[in-house]
Amino acid sequence: MFSARKQFLRRRENREQWHSSRRRTRSKPGDGFHPRIGIQVWLTALFVLVTAFAGITAYEIVRPILNETLERSSEAYFRQLGDQYESLVQRSNGDISVQQIRAFAVSRGLQWGIVRASDQTKIQGDDNIEWSPGVVRQSVSSGSPRQNIENIETGTRAGQQLATYAAPISGVPGEQGTAVVFTRYFTESDVQNADKAIRNINRIASAAGILALVITGLAGYVVATLISRRVSRLGLAAERLAAGNFDERIETRIADEVGALGETFNSMAVSLQGAFQQVEQEKERGRAILDGMTDAVIGVNGDLNAIFLNPRARELLESSDHAFHSRLQEILAKTRYSGPITEPEVEAGNRLIEVRAAPLEDGALAILRDVTEERQIQRAKTEFIATASHELKTPITALSGYLEMLEYEKDEQVQADFLEEMGLQIKRLKDLAMTLLDLSRLDANAVVFKREGVDLEDLLHDLRRDFSYTGRPVNIHVEEDVPMVETDPTQLHRTLAILLDNALKYSGKDSPVDLELSRENGHAVIRVTDQGCGIPEAEQQHIFDRFYRAQGSSRADGTGLGLALASEIVSHLGGRIQVESEPEVGSTFSLVLPVSDEPGGSGGSVNGQKP
Repeated sequence: MFSARKQFLRRRENREQWHSSRRRTRSKPGDGFHPRIGIQVWLTALFVLVTAFAGITAYEIVRPILNETLERSSEAYFRQLGDQYESLVQRSNGDISVQQIRAFAVSRGLQWGIVRASDQTKIQGDDNIEWSPGVVRQSVSSGSPRQNIENIETGTRAGQQLATYAAPISGVPGEQGTAVVFTRYFTESDVQNADKAIRNINRIASAAGILALVITGLAGYVVATLISRRVSRLGLAAERLAAGNFDERIETRIADEVGALGETFNSMAVSLQGAFQQVEQEKERGRAILDGMTDAVIGVNGDLNAIFLNPRARELLESSDHAFHSRLQEILAKTRYSGPITEPEVEAGNRLIEVRAAPLEDGALAILRDVTEERQIQRAKTEFIATASHELKTPITALSGYLEMLEYEKDEQVQADFLEEMGLQIKRLKDLAMTLLDLSRLDANAVVFKREGVDLEDLLHDLRRDFSYTGRPVNIHVEEDVPMVETDPTQLHRTLAILLDNALKYSGKDSPVDLELSRENGHAVIRVTDQGCGIPEAEQQHIFDRFYRAQGSSRADGTGLGLALASEIVSHLGGRIQVESEPEVGSTFSLVLPVSDEPGGSGGSVNGQKP
């Protein structure tokens, strides 16, 4: 790992140097100059340069040898110094004094000091003494003398060598782990054997000449290395391109074979960049389409583990039960061996899901569509057609029977009764046709609703007047200060007429019907209350469905479309209908409408009489 990192750093340094030199030598835009140099020219120029620098190379090789010679002479000198110091210690029977140490150092041109090994603190000695800490520690830890020679790289003594000799010493009051240190700086002038150095220089010069010839012979190899570096840059660029960096380009300075390869690489990178961008755009477009689909899309691998879920699929799976998950897994497993499969209805709790599954190369894909509402609409249409057919068939059958009987009936009174009944059946057909037409127009938004201020109290009195022919008591109760409403008076009157007609139908002949007007929570509320048969609680949520008739409704004529039409009209008027009912007690239908900002013109009334 570390070796690879070094290679990477070296390559990056080479690239930076290459780009830097490219910027320095780049031709100005528009000059059109591209030098073409063959490899042979490179080789010739390199051979000349290698020969010119052969002498310099020889000198650079000789200088380390001289340093090595100096180091060997220094080591010999310090070995001799160590022997002399050990002889002095033996002569002193191991009890050497500071004066003896100082005299020993001065006589030999050395710096001296007594140093504590633990923290490298000088206890006694010369003021400017410097030493190698490692030698002191080694000497104290081993209990024997140690010496070392190190090169000085920086400072005023750069290029010199610091020689350190350390020997453990005891008897320093209050101190433990101390050593006596002798140091000296060596320069090239300290080399004592000049003849030997000259001979070494001669041998080195001969070796340098031979080395120059070797370098010349290896010039071709160096040129190949340079070419290899250019190719390596191509390889590195190709690696980056493979990693997805499509902006990578090769800057060609020389129009040789490698430069032509770089231009080809750049053209390929441009083509790949365009193709990849197109693929990414198609990918994003596909992802946007899948995410925006109302149908759930699920993709699985060979182990039936999900590898793709669009938001609708995620929502569906999180809200469905374990039974649906198991069934879906069975379908996906089956489609891998049986081909495409369509399951029209799979239960997911209270919902119905249509599952279409198809095999993929390494898995399967399923599209799940919630068909609950669609199935309900289909069933509602079927029921609607069946009920409408029945409702139309009944009066038509009656008319057909009466016409047949009229053909043979001679009694004028009986004929008149038949004609009256036929008129009622025709009216029933007409009302049914009109109601169906109105519902279809409402569904198609083909009805235009007017908006004007309506006095609701006046509307209730008009309504009671319209139903006065029934001879039934209709009481009106109006709260004070109920404002006008902005609505369609014709459609509102029709809605109230449906509610009042139902209240009269499903209540006793002598029981009254109450119309109440009040203001509650910023809304105008009209209540129609009867004392009829009532509606069971379980059926109250269905009474506004088309053709639905609650229990007990058989005692009154009706198609089951009136309340459906009233609910549709009120919805378009921006209001709502509520029902409260109890069997054998009666029902109250509440019509809730938003009020206008104009002050109300309604006053109170007593027993349904306007003041």
